[in-house]
Amino acid sequence: EAETISLKQRLNGHYIPCQYIKIQPLLAYDQKFNFSIWHVELRGTMDAAVVGQLSRAFAWYQERETVRACLKFFRDRGYTDAFDALARQTRAQLEAPVLGQLRQALVERRDYARAEQLLREAEERRMFAACAGRIPYAARWRAVAGAGAVPAARGGHQMCVDEERRVAYLYGGWDGVRNLDDLWALSLDSGAWRCLSTSTREQGGPGARSCHAMCFDSVRRSVYVMGRYVDHEYRGAAALDNDLFCYDTVGDEWLVVSENTEALGGPRLVFNAQMAYDARRQRVYVYGGKVVQPDSGDSTIVYSGLYSFDVRRHRWARLKPDFHMLEQEQHVRGRYFHALLVDSEQQRLYIVSSKRDVSVPSDLIVYDIATDTFFEKMADLGARTGRPPMTQARYLHEQQARQQAPAGGGERTARAHGDGVAADNPLHVHLLQDGRTIRATLDTGRQEIYVLASVQNDVHAAAAGPLLQSLMAARGEQAGYAGTLYAQAQGAGFHPCSSLMDSGVRYAPERAGSGGTGGGTGGGGGQAEHILMVVFCYHIPTETWTQVHSSARAAAQMGEAPAPRFAQDWVFDRAARRHYMFGGNPNRPNDKSARFNDTWQLEFTRPDSGDILRRALYLVRQRRFLDMCAGAEAAASSVACEHSAIP
Repeated sequence: EAETISLKQRLNGHYIPCQYIKIQPLLAYDQKFNFSIWHVELRGTMDAAVVGQLSRAFAWYQERETVRACLKFFRDRGYTDAFDALARQTRAQLEAPVLGQLRQALVERRDYARAEQLLREAEERRMFAACAGRIPYAARWRAVAGAGAVPAARGGHQMCVDEERRVAYLYGGWDGVRNLDDLWALSLDSGAWRCLSTSTREQGGPGARSCHAMCFDSVRRSVYVMGRYVDHEYRGAAALDNDLFCYDTVGDEWLVVSENTEALGGPRLVFNAQMAYDARRQRVYVYGGKVVQPDSGDSTIVYSGLYSFDVRRHRWARLKPDFHMLEQEQHVRGRYFHALLVDSEQQRLYIVSSKRDVSVPSDLIVYDIATDTFFEKMADLGARTGRPPMTQARYLHEQQARQQAPAGGGERTARAHGDGVAADNPLHVHLLQDGRTIRATLDTGRQEIYVLASVQNDVHAAAAGPLLQSLMAARGEQAGYAGTLYAQAQGAGFHPCSSLMDSGVRYAPERAGSGGTGGGTGGGGGQAEHILMVVFCYHIPTETWTQVHSSARAAAQMGEAPAPRFAQDWVFDRAARRHYMFGGNPNRPNDKSARFNDTWQLEFTRPDSGDILRRALYLVRQRRFLDMCAGAEAAASSVACEHSAIP
């Protein structure tokens, strides 16, 4: 079938001059399916006026950057005559005027008072604001210990938030023994929990469940709950209708919206699906998840597609079914262990990360609601390298090879142990694809996506390489292990790319007080195995990822932070720009039923314009102090010489 692919033509609002286009297949349907490209047709404009204008603009840009590079070279080398002549003839501007004045005050005149004045004026004109916005966030965790009762320890629960009333809701989950059907409310102002219902089933609500989906209707002040996990041994006898419930937070009552969404054109009974509410269209979007098969012996895995539910009309619509090669229309493949976000203002859905058997869909996919189309926002970075994906286990192994390499032969040894990977190539730790838990929130004002990923891998530590084995052997020396792991992980260049085959981290120590309490299922005692918990920030306009938190780094710094876990959930308080996380599974080998019931607050911090100004003033005064010391030393040496010359 013919396929039309839109190519990126603009960069920062300008057309990109391009001479070649590379077509690289990334993923086959299965091992027996071959790629075939029969015909390629490029559609665009060949208008000489348009192409000529772009060509002239690009040539002018090249000339301007060449002149600026020459000006910088002349100035740094002290060729003032050449600098003045070139600047006067080309009228090129090397930098902003304030930077030239600042250099003149500091380097040429050593007028430190003038330099401080220029810095203060720049801060008043908010020239540091853009710089502050590019500084990566830092994570600040705080345990929330509100007064009163707290929910029981659990995992596989769901949370949503009422931003206007500043209340977060928690429903259901698995406590390690049974499913739960209680409903709780968390005050974002006081941090106190309040039990709304000990059993929603008795109040006409959904029964006990876990791995369900939930979202909040900000227009009607309601909570929607759909889906659940049914164990294989009970699927033959249990009713597998996919019910949809609505909880009215104002009237404190449950309503049955639909007893079987499949009969109304909606999804079948699914688990690990995700829901999001669009306040502008007043629709609930449901995407992904695994379909619960009625036959307990059927091992076939069926994934759910993308559906929408019109709240006003009570009408379901299947927007995109799961991908099948026999269908004529192109679809995105269903998945689980993902996150679904909605931007009501721009009318977009964001699907963050994924997992589907052994195939690897893209990490970040955007669905445009108006045009009913998917497009890829972030490609598979691992497929571009032409080599196996870089995991943390592999990074630690290659790092050890570099450290053990003899002088003068380091690069050769690194290449030999790195499967032909040059030592200066960027290394990435691929975390999101194999994540056991992916939770994401969206800040529409800053156009940022915050991703909480928990990686759990049961591969034996022997496959991780000698260095990681030595780290595993040092479990008794918590500080030494954590410091070594932090030092190694610092250079790994964490990047949430797909193609994760092995997380590499097998051990993350729990510190006293970092877990929750309640029945001995959440607190210290025992160690978490096979889990790495990280937080990322994705800036949508610049398409850049930054790492905010890593459980390996937190263990090294010994600061206040939650113990690593999976099957947790979190919500985002947009007004205060804080996240609230509850519960999770610590994956203790000696206690598989252990769960957390702790509540944590995460705040993203970064320097502001005032902090940058203070740092700049400090550097100026430090330079001034050193110059004063050098001048005083020279004067003292002169006096000493004069005294020694007296007869």
